[in-house]
Amino acid sequence: SSPLRYPLPLKPHLKPKNPSPIRRRRRSQPQCPSPPPPGRLQTPEPLAHPLPPSPRALAAMAPHGDRKKGKGADRPGKPGLGPNRKEFKNHRKEEGEKAGGAEEQEQEQQPAPHPAALFNAADDGDFPRGGRSLLSRDEMAEARTEAEVEFEKEERRGKKKRKANVSSGIDGDDDLGTLFGGATTGKLPRFANRITLKNISPSMKLWGVVIEVNQKDIIVSLPGGMRGFVRTEEVSDIALHGNSKDNEGSVCAEVVHVGQLVPCMVLQVDDDKKEGKAHKRVWLSLRLSRMYKGLSLDAIQDGMVLTAQVKSVEDHGYILYFGVSTFSGFMPKAGKETVKIESGQLIQCVVKGIDKARSIIHLSSDEDLISKSIIKDLKGLSIDHLIPGMMMSARVHSVLENGVMLSFLTYFTGTADIFNLSSSFPSGNWKDDYSKNKKVNARILFVDPSTRAVGLTLNQHLLRLNVPPINVKVGEIYDKSRVLRVDKKAGLFLEIPSPTPSPGFVSIHDVSDKDVKNVEKKFREGSLTRVRVLGVRHLEGVALGTLKDSAFEGSVFTHADVKPGMVVRAKVVTVEPFGAIVQFSSGVKALCPLPHMSELDNIVKPPKKFKAGAELLFRVLGCKSKRITVTYKKSLVKSKLEVLASYADAKIGLVTHGWITKIEKHGCFVRFYNGVQGFVSRSELGLEPGIEAESVYHVGQVVKCRIVSVVPTSRKLYVSFTMSSNRVIQADTAKVGTIVSGVVERLTPATVVVSVNGFSKGSILNEQLADHHGQAAQLKNLLKPGHEFNQLLVLDTEGQNLVLSAKHSLINTANDIPSEISQMQAGAVVHGYICNIIEAGCFVRFLGHLTGFSPKDKAVDRPIEKLSDVFCVGQSVRSHVLNVNAESARVKLSLQQSMCSSPDCSFIQGYFLLDQKIAALKYSGPSTSHDWVKYFGIGSLVKGEVGAIEEYGVILNFKDHPDVVGLIEHHQLGGSTVKVGSSVKGLVVDLSDGVVNLSLKPELVGSVSKDGKKKKRHRAAVLDLELREEVNAVVEIVKDSYVVLSVPEYNHAIGFAPLMDYNSQLLPQHHYDNGQCITVVVGSIPSSDPSGRLILLPKGSAQDSNISSSKRAKKKSDYKVGSLVEAEVQLFS
Repeated sequence: SSPLRYPLPLKPHLKPKNPSPIRRRRRSQPQCPSPPPPGRLQTPEPLAHPLPPSPRALAAMAPHGDRKKGKGADRPGKPGLGPNRKEFKNHRKEEGEKAGGAEEQEQEQQPAPHPAALFNAADDGDFPRGGRSLLSRDEMAEARTEAEVEFEKEERRGKKKRKANVSSGIDGDDDLGTLFGGATTGKLPRFANRITLKNISPSMKLWGVVIEVNQKDIIVSLPGGMRGFVRTEEVSDIALHGNSKDNEGSVCAEVVHVGQLVPCMVLQVDDDKKEGKAHKRVWLSLRLSRMYKGLSLDAIQDGMVLTAQVKSVEDHGYILYFGVSTFSGFMPKAGKETVKIESGQLIQCVVKGIDKARSIIHLSSDEDLISKSIIKDLKGLSIDHLIPGMMMSARVHSVLENGVMLSFLTYFTGTADIFNLSSSFPSGNWKDDYSKNKKVNARILFVDPSTRAVGLTLNQHLLRLNVPPINVKVGEIYDKSRVLRVDKKAGLFLEIPSPTPSPGFVSIHDVSDKDVKNVEKKFREGSLTRVRVLGVRHLEGVALGTLKDSAFEGSVFTHADVKPGMVVRAKVVTVEPFGAIVQFSSGVKALCPLPHMSELDNIVKPPKKFKAGAELLFRVLGCKSKRITVTYKKSLVKSKLEVLASYADAKIGLVTHGWITKIEKHGCFVRFYNGVQGFVSRSELGLEPGIEAESVYHVGQVVKCRIVSVVPTSRKLYVSFTMSSNRVIQADTAKVGTIVSGVVERLTPATVVVSVNGFSKGSILNEQLADHHGQAAQLKNLLKPGHEFNQLLVLDTEGQNLVLSAKHSLINTANDIPSEISQMQAGAVVHGYICNIIEAGCFVRFLGHLTGFSPKDKAVDRPIEKLSDVFCVGQSVRSHVLNVNAESARVKLSLQQSMCSSPDCSFIQGYFLLDQKIAALKYSGPSTSHDWVKYFGIGSLVKGEVGAIEEYGVILNFKDHPDVVGLIEHHQLGGSTVKVGSSVKGLVVDLSDGVVNLSLKPELVGSVSKDGKKKKRHRAAVLDLELREEVNAVVEIVKDSYVVLSVPEYNHAIGFAPLMDYNSQLLPQHHYDNGQCITVVVGSIPSSDPSGRLILLPKGSAQDSNISSSKRAKKKSDYKVGSLVEAEVQLFS
């Protein structure tokens, strides 16, 4: 055989991954010495029986770099194969040149080698020199057969990979996601740089546009239609440094706004695996300390556009912050500012001057100047100084398959893809517009420091720092869209008709439901087609669409197609403890909450029918902010009634379905579609008197409702569970605000059912039995059927049922309690009762449905943690009207004791009157004498026998009244010594709940004179008292709700002072000690008081009631300020 050149050794990454069986078997043979250097000739020894190999075996044994390039060359999935093969050929060429001309001539004269010689030379290193083959003829044939089979398998696998890659739009040689950052010399890329989720990495700098500003994050649209998320802590450096901010929810809105162009940096890319698919979320940062890290004052030049954050607003301008501590900026206020600039905002400004001595940059916010400023070439400018959004002059270096390559700032190159060219509507001959060395202006779209890849944009809107307009709506179908360009690898470029034509793009995957092998034949440039918009690439201003037939079928395609109340079929994707995630046929997902997965209440876990893959019928509950909720409740899904999805759609008389969300004593809250909520008062529940709502209804129950009234402006909706609006009203039915009498018919745990006027039914809630919450329970335990209430106030009507109250405060002021908002006046103090307590305040009900609201800070005088600690539902209160808004039907109230204290003695008077009534009911048996109340009158001197001596006092028994118990507290013995069985005479100082409090103090007992056989209290001194007179008193006994006092100046007259008021029943009370001297004001004397008691008011609580001067004060009115007087010490405090 003729000599031939020894093949060059392959580089490790170019060696075949799967060597043929012949090579695998022969590797166990002894290896020959290393081959001679490349370019040297060698004549191998001939074989004894040379066998010419088949073409397939020859191809399988040939090095990969020497294979004939054809359809199977450069298989997909090997992006680095093309450049390496070229490098290998260049290497061979260079080695050949080094060998010299003589050797080349010798090589040219050599004849072409025989295939057997190639086979022998290829395997020469695997044979011992001088010997024959170790394989027999049969073994050689078997090896050749195995090699052919292996070759066919590899070829089939290659075809499958190429077919899969073609169907997915990926080519082995042309990886569109590869980033190129090399120079303009050497091998150039075929495609422009493109950022994708596969190649995006931390530290990349991107330009984006803000599309959503939420409480906890910001959503930014990035190049290529990607989305990035910015957490609150990555929004601002100033906020993180502790500067002022109102609350966390307003930080994002204070820094940026929707539609603003911002530079950002990639922090991390999360891989979330859901439903077996990998979803990536890109987290960004807007902090300038990351963007301008390493920026020095020397790198700043006049005309450079920078992004800055307003650190503070001064009188003449703004102090700006750039994320570095070495310098700061100042921008003077413009004469006419089109946009108000506030502290914390991110703004763009242009450098006007540099004061290096003070490290201050002077800037301007002139929009025209900013949009035209071009960065100049500066010595020492590195890739770290390139910030997205910068504009510079560039030259066209070359035209790529999907864009252009540009050179700028002498040292840098970048690419602009077809979506970022000057024309938003690229045609088939778009390459003609970019001749070599053509000058253009470009802005930086993204910078990748790791690969030095730079993306640029020539978009005319972005060059003027304007976001490209979007004239289409997502989900809409646009007919007669014109095809501008057909790219067999990328897709279709369209012109979508709208008021202003918009550019559109349809990916190769969305051209058809089936694989399209030849897109150019199916779609011609200039032809018209029908497209449905899937989304928008905000930064490029391009609409993304689809031409699939399935996209035009069905009622739901995008979130915009979802309407509240529509019935849809969906597939269960996953089932979680909180509900089920379902997916529509178009891919849109929704949540079916756990309470809506069944008609039953108190669902603990999802029903069994909710399994992944199950297709069920749902009805859409609401769709807000792309969050869709659905229900599986059969009564809602199969409902034929009209859907109520907004307050504007609520018409009086409309009958619809809703579901109960909350049940309270005064009514139920009902939810409708899209967040609409209504209230059903107790009168509209359709319940019998005394029946509780919880026993009939439950939370989550679907109910049929009728709209009663609606106020769309204030989002108030009142509904009824009774379908008939025509009610039979008796002529004699009591009206709201009138006083009626009633007889107890029956008692329920929560109410007292009474008969009014013989034909009307009424109900008294437990909390409406008394003003003092402690007396209500006592009275309820003593009531029996047949008991008559002489006075009851009609608070409201519930159909034929009357809502009544037995409270003394409401009955006495019935004429002053308003029933309509027109009767409310600011500054008035009105009696009412608390109907509900929430965290933000208290709701106060008057007559009918008239309700006011008292905010938490206006409910009490001092800060409290929970309102439920100082108020209770049903509590009687006095409310001060702060504001009345008739349009929104809202009344703002104050319950502070300082503004709502009682000017009279009504609270304590009502307490004593009801106490007498409770005592009469308690001791109304046949064995109880009826004159015991008169016998034990306040101020009477009675005789009793000592029954026991306890720690809290002396117990007395009365022979004629065995049911009455007497008590003498130890401090009231007055120095007397008593023994069990002895008889004592004491003065009655109080009578409450069947207990008679007596005193043996000599000054009190001695104040009683004898008149015949009966000893009575001397009343002459009490009658000398005048209302509003100020006197001194001594504390005798301290009770829970009042104190018993004696007035030494008026013959030790016995009086009573309250410890609480309507609004302060649960508040901490003032502490008094026995024997303490206090100053009080006469509130009511026994002759005028219904309870027959002397009512005294502590001076501190009576000063707000316009108390008139007393007699004593009038006598001393001649004293002048500064005069000397004599005084006697009467009280220490």
